[in-house]
Amino acid sequence: MITPDLIRQKLLKLWTNQKFLKAFVTGENFFPVIIPAGIVSSKHMLENFPFVQDDIRALKAKSSEALGAGYEILYREIHHKKLGTQLVPAKIAINTKEDFLFLIKKKKQFELFQKGFSQLMKALPELMPLIEKNPMLILKYHNVLSDLIEVCKFFKKNPCRGKYIRQLDVTGVDTKFIEAHKLILKQMLDIILPCCCINEKYSAMANHGFEKRFNLRYDMPLVRFRLLDSDLIKKFGLQDISTTVEEFARLDLPVKKVFITENKINGLSFPMIKQSMVIFGLGYGIQSLKKCVWLAKKRLFYWGDIDTHGFSILSMLRHYFPDVRSFLMDKKTLFDFRKSWVKEPADKRFVSFLSSLTDDEQSLFGDLVNNRYGEMIRLEQECISYGYLTTCLDALFLNFRQKNKRVVS
Repeated sequence: MITPDLIRQKLLKLWTNQKFLKAFVTGENFFPVIIPAGIVSSKHMLENFPFVQDDIRALKAKSSEALGAGYEILYREIHHKKLGTQLVPAKIAINTKEDFLFLIKKKKQFELFQKGFSQLMKALPELMPLIEKNPMLILKYHNVLSDLIEVCKFFKKNPCRGKYIRQLDVTGVDTKFIEAHKLILKQMLDIILPCCCINEKYSAMANHGFEKRFNLRYDMPLVRFRLLDSDLIKKFGLQDISTTVEEFARLDLPVKKVFITENKINGLSFPMIKQSMVIFGLGYGIQSLKKCVWLAKKRLFYWGDIDTHGFSILSMLRHYFPDVRSFLMDKKTLFDFRKSWVKEPADKRFVSFLSSLTDDEQSLFGDLVNNRYGEMIRLEQECISYGYLTTCLDALFLNFRQKNKRVVS
């Protein structure tokens, strides 16, 4: 037989799964809620009569009949040869909203919900579909609902395109509030704003997704590079430069060779080379260079770690610039610095297929993935000596000059 505690648990589920609140929002007729009381057989009644009577008394003691509010017990008759006719609970009925809230002790929370729902519908009735789907949002954000409404009204009335969040003057709301509530604001703005104000390409909130979706400005990633030619440094008056991807894409610097390396110190200490520059410190952010079409006109060289991610980044870069050439990412370099090998974290290795590697690179990448030379080995580029780097660069350009002479002749 059902107990008062079990009744409350079943009713609480109707609160937590939002069925009650959804019915209230949509105007659905939710009551009465009927719960089976369980079956008491004649045999069980005979063998456990005192206990059954105790269970019935406990159930009646918490009913609306005893307390004036709560559940109603609906009985059925059992005709027993020895015990005679007995009334046992058949169903439990919760007939009103008030009885329901009394039983689950949610009266104050529901009053908060009603107040918030009324406030939201008065200010932004177009958000009804959002609340129908997830009414608990009102309780989750009831303390800040007024501020959320003000932000949404501001976005409706003011074009925010090209502004930083810091520049939005929402009455009574500081911009830190917007930063802290992007997730719920996204759900609200997606409904109230016209399609022309939403960039559907961006749906995730990571990497400034909120700003991108609603056409706001944000702290954009920087490209850091050094000029390696003293004449160019003298001409521009700068050597070590950081700028946004968009600005970098418009530069088209007068260089012939562009080196790309991941390690910051290697970028800062890269040797001086005529008509050259070095880009460094991007990691997988290297994909941002795909916007820089002027790089395709340069001779591109990539130097990354000899590990699975180093080759993954190289393959990504070559997908944008097919002619990029790797250096210091070969088997000879790997074994010349065998004493500097470390382990690549097992759970962070890149082991998928790479489509844009040369045969030699693909072979070495496969050797690393399959642990042919040792378990999860990697050689970080900062472990390669400076002299080894300069020797490699000398050989690189000597071979290039010899190839050019053969072409000319």
